[in-house]
Amino acid sequence: MSEDRKEFIPLEEYFNTDFDFGFTPVDDEDVDHAERTQEEPVALSGLVDSIENINSSLSSIFMLLDSDDKPITNEVEFSRIEEKIDKILDMETNEFSRALQDNSDNIKVVIEEIEERKKELEEKTKERMIEIEEMIFPLLYNLMKSSEKDYIYWPNRKEKIEKQIHKIISVTRRDF
Repeated sequence: MSEDRKEFIPLEEYFNTDFDFGFTPVDDEDVDHAERTQEEPVALSGLVDSIENINSSLSSIFMLLDSDDKPITNEVEFSRIEEKIDKILDMETNEFSRALQDNSDNIKVVIEEIEERKKELEEKTKERMIEIEEMIFPLLYNLMKSSEKDYIYWPNRKEKIEKQIHKIISVTRRDF
């Protein structure tokens, strides 16, 4: 075995650790809630912008109305003002709808890419698990065949076990 190659780490070192991995177990309800709260800011940010635009437009209209030297009387045609406000609101609503649709399309594309990557990783993981099974199961089945015997004669087992450990590590630590 070469000097630059890592040595096998004894299992005891894996089990006797106080390392905090930084995760918390959750139920399906918690995941659903987290997904909903992550989606809401995307929709709300566009809504806030649209409301601010509408508010700005309305403020401009009110400023124009207030700037007239003539007092507003019953003779003012409110229907024309209402029509213009309705038109402005329709334009803002359409703009908001388009922005929301664009965000929705982007989210769908990202979700599709994630699902595709997930399937790919599941396939590769399954392949690796099968490789590991092929390395471990023969030993277990051979041990089971001789279960009526009290002792196992296994010369040179250290080298054979180390070889098998390195095969397993080469599978488990290989990049995807």
